[in-house]
Amino acid sequence: MEQVKRFVRNAARRLGTQALLEAGAAALAAGFGAAALLVLAERLLAFGANLGLLVAVPLLAALLAGAVAGLARWPSLPRAALAADGRLGLDERLSSALAAGGGPMADLVRADAARHVAAIDLRQKLAVAPPRFSRALALAAIGLAVALLVPPLDLLGWGAARAARARERAAVREATDAALASIGKLGDSSKQQGLDRTARTLEQIERALRNVAGSDTSPAKARDAVDKVLRELDEARKANSEARKAETNPKQLDKAQREGDLLLRTSRVLEGWEEQLKGGSQGGPRVSPAETAKGKKKEEGGGTRPAEFVRATEPVPVPREAIKVESRLLTARPAADAAMRRDDVPWRYRALVRRYFSPDEEDARPGP
Repeated sequence: MEQVKRFVRNAARRLGTQALLEAGAAALAAGFGAAALLVLAERLLAFGANLGLLVAVPLLAALLAGAVAGLARWPSLPRAALAADGRLGLDERLSSALAAGGGPMADLVRADAARHVAAIDLRQKLAVAPPRFSRALALAAIGLAVALLVPPLDLLGWGAARAARARERAAVREATDAALASIGKLGDSSKQQGLDRTARTLEQIERALRNVAGSDTSPAKARDAVDKVLRELDEARKANSEARKAETNPKQLDKAQREGDLLLRTSRVLEGWEEQLKGGSQGGPRVSPAETAKGKKKEEGGGTRPAEFVRATEPVPVPREAIKVESRLLTARPAADAAMRRDDVPWRYRALVRRYFSPDEEDARPGP
């Protein structure tokens, strides 16, 4: 009986391994195909997915599904005995031996089954063959490799729009960080001067700016935050202006004036921040119309600018390399004259030699 059970267990192991390979190959072929389609869609449409995830998730899901399906098809001993009887032509001897109870007849059935399986080599009769979906698995893997090699096309422009939004958000963060640095300095100055009310206002503004800088805020939302902060700042400036008008104590008036100066500088920082968000000036404060008109009047009343005098240019000095060349020509002139007298210079080069080495000053000047 033990020999029959051992034979059936070996048969169940081989049948289960074959079932696991079949299920795994089918699931992996489906996973590679799904990954290839997703990668190709990303290459063509650029919807912003991570290529690694597009490949890993379908493959891991396919492996898990294949393992579950293969283990579910792993045969039990009775099922393995029936399958072995059919594939090995044992006429249900194995299944009968496992199901037989006690008694002389059961012993004869088990002995008959043991005698038949003793000469059977399971490695040949139940060999583990390549799964049926091997070709589909190879084609799906090749398809995935081809999809990964396809260049990004962005047919619908989603990638370009996403990149533009990313640049806008980066510009918002950069502008907000610069405004935060300026507001922080103004807040430190207000604390050093003992201007508690202005320091609290600046702290509120700084918190609002940190909320914008710490989140992935679009330019439109950032501009809404700017408008809200500017409204609060305008209220603080109006309150400061009314306090300065009603104040009679010189010390309190000086304090109110210093607060107003800090609030004005804060307003210019925020206006510069707003201009950066709108794509206008590169961080400078926005100039009001009154300040623009004042600047124009100043330019008009300042008279005409005196004309600039034209300086007389000095002659350009002779380059040092030209002096060296001329000295070498003068040194080589005697040798050139001797060569001309001996007719050592070919006729086609005589005019050129005479031009550069002639003792006549007019002939000795190099041509253009």
